[in-house]
Amino acid sequence: VWASDLVIVPTATEFLSADGVGKILRMLSILQEKKNWRGNLLGILPTFYDEQTRESKSTIEDLRERFDTSVLPPIHRATLLRECAAQGQTIFEMDPLCRAAKQYQALTQMVLKF
Repeated sequence: VWASDLVIVPTATEFLSADGVGKILRMLSILQEKKNWRGNLLGILPTFYDEQTRESKSTIEDLRERFDTSVLPPIHRATLLRECAAQGQTIFEMDPLCRAAKQYQALTQMVLKF
């Protein structure tokens, strides 16, 4: 974190994972105030999002209520992402046109603008 200019805080759209976001943001604030860290939060990245589960929907709503515009568009849960890890390939090598690849590509483009 210390060497970075911008930080993306990933969090699974599960209750316990989302609870940790506040702790991480407090740590970043302490680094800014007490250690003169000059970095900033780029956003909170909800991951493993599944619009069919109440837990995912509720968690992302809670994140948006608590952190407003800092919440980035979610990355949906995809079995293909697990398969990529097992195969030692990227999502762009396995299926560059799938929804997850498009979401990660959009995230990459957003980061590159900074």
